[in-house]
Amino acid sequence: MWAVAVAAVMLLAPVNVGASTHHARRMPDLVGLTRIQVFRIMRHDGLYFVTRGPGSAHENWRGVVAQSPGAGTVVAWHAQAILTVTVTSPRGPRAVPRLIGMSPAQTLRAMRAAQLYFSPFGPGSTTGKWGSVIAQSPRAGTLVAWHANVSVRVGPRRRARVLVAAPRHLVAAPATVVSGLNFKVGVATWYPYYAGQCATWYLPKGTRITVLDLSTGRSISCVITDREDHLGNHVVDLSAAQFSELASLSTGVIGVKVTW
Repeated sequence: MWAVAVAAVMLLAPVNVGASTHHARRMPDLVGLTRIQVFRIMRHDGLYFVTRGPGSAHENWRGVVAQSPGAGTVVAWHAQAILTVTVTSPRGPRAVPRLIGMSPAQTLRAMRAAQLYFSPFGPGSTTGKWGSVIAQSPRAGTLVAWHANVSVRVGPRRRARVLVAAPRHLVAAPATVVSGLNFKVGVATWYPYYAGQCATWYLPKGTRITVLDLSTGRSISCVITDREDHLGNHVVDLSAAQFSELASLSTGVIGVKVTW
């Protein structure tokens, strides 16, 4: 009887295999692991853990859904981790988080927490120097498999504006109405493109245009450097950065007046 009890204690006691000193170590990533995997890793690393959540009272939990301290945290030998566990499979389906508007760092954190992967495409996607997510597939809330991949369309970083104060002795001239300008009224949308540049099907490249949002009165200007298909009342395709100055990217399409 005594031998059995000792054996049980040895099984649960952490043993740092191959370590000659009780040095600090990093907390392993335990989220998504099964009971057997957690016991094996924590015993090897010389660490303890306690559990909470469904199945923790009777030791019939199946996997880890959260941990504290987080993976990678430097802890002392024989430190203790608090694990939130579940009786269901930790590798089951999960909902895709909403990524639109997130920066690269925010997207990485959200997808890591959901245990999903993502593939960005668009300006800056190959270097990681993109500004924010402007579209995603599957959409937020869709149930996908554990470690599924989500495609995210990203936009370029917006350059900070430098505001230069006018000398105090200068007085702004009164606004004047310029007659004879050409214009078209229709709808505008956006696509991943360079800030300050846009596309039309009816004007030559290099033309600078002003785009007025008919519902809000806000306006922006851009230079045509790309060509779009002839889409009837579709009068301009803006970069994500310019469109966001007029309306939310989620709006998709707005009524505008294009002047040149």
